Amino acid sequence: MMSEGQVIQLSVLSDEALLEICKAAEVIACECPGYLARVLHQVRAFRHYTTACIEQFPADAETHRWLAEQADQVETILWQTMMELMRKEQLIDDSEQILLDKLSERAREIALKQLGQIS
Repeated sequence: MMSEGQVIQLSVLSDEALLEICKAAEVIACECPGYLARVLHQVRAFRHYTTACIEQFPADAETHRWLAEQADQVETILWQTMMELMRKEQLIDDSEQILLDKLSERAREIALKQLGQIS
């Protein structure tokens, strides 16, 4: 469970931070930030995998370097998309921190609205 006021510094968007974003956004509602975080995590995992293949399969090193470069570009685009979405949703503060408590609260409010419990 997250503590009140928990934030993630944008300059340190680790895999653990992506998982925290997923947890904060996880409800039966619009979970676009969490979905983007999961996709970004998968792209990172693929990039690490294909980079490891360079040493494991030297005959295919050129292909794996190309794949790693492509994955790096996809990761950059996804990261920029996720950050822009969070800024549009006012989930990033002036100190460039992702406000996990606000993300979680936003997700709960959307779910409750969908259930007709608040207006």
